[in-house]
Amino acid sequence: MKLTVLTGERTVVFEAERGKSLGRLFSMHGIHIPMRCGGNGTCGKCKVKLVEGRVSGAQPDEGGLVLACRAVPESDCVISVTEEKGRGLEGFRFAHRPQPCHSGWGVAFDLGTTTLAACLVRLDDGEVVARTSCLNPQAAFGSDVISRIGACAEKENLARQQKLINEKAAEMVRGLSAQAGGVHVSRMTVAGNTTMLHLFCGEDPTPIGVYPFTPAFLEEREYRGETLGIPADLIILLPSISSYVGADITAGILAADLASSELPALLADLGTNGEMALVSGGKTLCTSTAAGPALEGACIECGVGGVKGAVNRVLCEGGKLSYSTIGNAPPVGLCGCGLVDFVACLLERGDLDETGYLEEEKVSLTPEVWLSQADIRQYQLAKSAVCAGMRALICKAGLREEDVSRLLIAGGLGYYIDAESAARTGLIPSGLKTRAEAVGNGSLYGAYLVLTDDKCRAEAREIAARCETVDLPSDAVFNDEFIQGMMFE
Repeated sequence: MKLTVLTGERTVVFEAERGKSLGRLFSMHGIHIPMRCGGNGTCGKCKVKLVEGRVSGAQPDEGGLVLACRAVPESDCVISVTEEKGRGLEGFRFAHRPQPCHSGWGVAFDLGTTTLAACLVRLDDGEVVARTSCLNPQAAFGSDVISRIGACAEKENLARQQKLINEKAAEMVRGLSAQAGGVHVSRMTVAGNTTMLHLFCGEDPTPIGVYPFTPAFLEEREYRGETLGIPADLIILLPSISSYVGADITAGILAADLASSELPALLADLGTNGEMALVSGGKTLCTSTAAGPALEGACIECGVGGVKGAVNRVLCEGGKLSYSTIGNAPPVGLCGCGLVDFVACLLERGDLDETGYLEEEKVSLTPEVWLSQADIRQYQLAKSAVCAGMRALICKAGLREEDVSRLLIAGGLGYYIDAESAARTGLIPSGLKTRAEAVGNGSLYGAYLVLTDDKCRAEAREIAARCETVDLPSDAVFNDEFIQGMMFE
């Protein structure tokens, strides 16, 4: 069967493997559409238009729209799709500076669940010469690591996910090299959560998804670039801390230089996963909470990632709502920071009570963007988990909120989030809002430090080895705070 896919910018024609859904076929041929639920047919984000042909598994609606994750082509088809496009966070605000000890060129790489970011570095002096970022093409297998782990129950999907990510990483490295005149990349460092690192190097992550949640590896690893199909001589994977606290947090702790902090400090990486670390009295406590996928827009009716046209700011003035979008483009949906603002505005206007009950069935910001009661419930679950995780770590360390000198918020959501809105809705403890600061992509900057400075590389190993992981499901404080956190104060 022949599939002709029209994206508006390009036409892709290929032979379709029988029995595969449109969504899987698209991912295999480099066509990126959101499938936030991992192909379970529940999120409704992957609708495409069937222009010609027949499909089974899902029936087109009156407008010809059909769920790509469920529809299986039964004949030659012509499909019209809107490809998902967006960028990751490339910026960082850290004072920790490396002491370069290599020569040549290197690439630091942040392997995020939702987005990828990389920078080209002149190793002689540590200068960042070029940056790039994009959406993670593995989104076709779900928006979160649990979905992607589950997909690996079919062994062919492990190979497919590795192929998707490594081909994209190779493309990014070649693009960065071309920007600097075709330089040769001798070193590459990679930071990401534990599951993403497994997928990157082709290790089966399925044991991470079932008790006792055992990863194939946590330690630092080295690969020859040719082994992974990436144009770099040496590839170094930063060490992870536990199954659900990955090398991105190791990198973030290194980037923030938390080990040298004389006062207690809390780092929270808010993205698809909510990972955090508290440093106090020479100890480092770490944990991970189920922050996503609501904060990435995955289970929000109008939710989208950080794409052009996403509503990223909502204000309430005199009871009237106003908004801005990424790129000042017409609104296409609601991204994470816009979601936090929108909820805060509804609380301010009285549309939303302290229990999370919405007066109306939904509140519209534009014809394309609204919040429903179901959306509010999803946000309550996410914000309660994040805030309860922070408070559980603080309690575990024997501290009070006022003892924490800084709350460093890393990650894409954290970089753009409004601290006032985050505190008003209970995403972060209200007592920390005046000490909260956005620091950017800690995972990328930590990878940059390891790339350029061997002392930082050794320190990353030490950080991962000395971190103590707190198991939140069995933590009484977390469970109490989670229940209380479901309310809006």
